Amino acid sequence: MHKATTFEHGGKVYEVRAIPTLNGWKVRIFVEGIPATGFTYSVDAEVYQDAAIDGVPEDLVAGLMETAERDFRRGLAQELVAAEEATDDDIAAENDKFKP
Repeated sequence: MHKATTFEHGGKVYEVRAIPTLNGWKVRIFVEGIPATGFTYSVDAEVYQDAAIDGVPEDLVAGLMETAERDFRRGLAQELVAAEEATDDDIAAENDKFKP
């Protein structure tokens, strides 16, 4: 049993999917059936089950889906990719300094 919600952003309709796995839940954002980013959010089965037993009133999967959507709307995924690319470029530039 998977869970899904949709939202509009930038003129496109995105789908946030939560899929149960053997180890917990995974959440990812899709556009037209294709992953919109390279990021996957997850909650471990043990944490998910313990929360229910401990009487945590929030649905952890729903919260994870909301977090994924909020991060996407804020452009967080794009910022992380840009930072990673900048880091790769910085490393390459440093390596070039030591070339003969």
